[in-house]
Parts: sequence; structure tokens; C-alpha cells
Amino acid sequence: MDASTDEEASPDAASRWFEYPAYLFDRLSAEVRRRLAGLFREAAIKEPEGPWREALLAVPDGFGLDEDEG
Repeated sequence: MDASTDEEASPDAASRWFEYPAYLFDRLSAEVRRRLAGLFREAAIKEPEGPWREALLAVPDGFGLDEDEG
């Protein structure tokens, strides 16, 4: 979504698309969220430098996966 223009994905649509995953991630235990964050980072490291890698690296922070509260 970060690499999309407003014509490709409106900010309102993007917000709606992310609500459900955020809800699901919030229901996971802190341990599982941390493991999921690690998987996103592992996937990012396998990508060449560029916007896709940066987007994958931003997912854990964007969804609060490293936070201890569940």
C-alpha cells in the first residue's frame, strides 16, 4: 500500500483493508505476534533492497506486533 498512488488505492480503502488484519493480530498472544514479526523480517531480508523490502520491514511496527500487550 505504501508504494501505491491514491489512484491505485485510496487512503480510505487502505484503512478499511487493514482494519481486519489489525484486529486479528491484536487477538494473538504477545509471543505469537513477536514470532510473526520475525517472519516478516526474515521475508524482508530475502528481498532485494527497495520498496518491497522496506514495506515488509515496516509491517511489525505498523501493526504493533512487537508490543507486549495483547
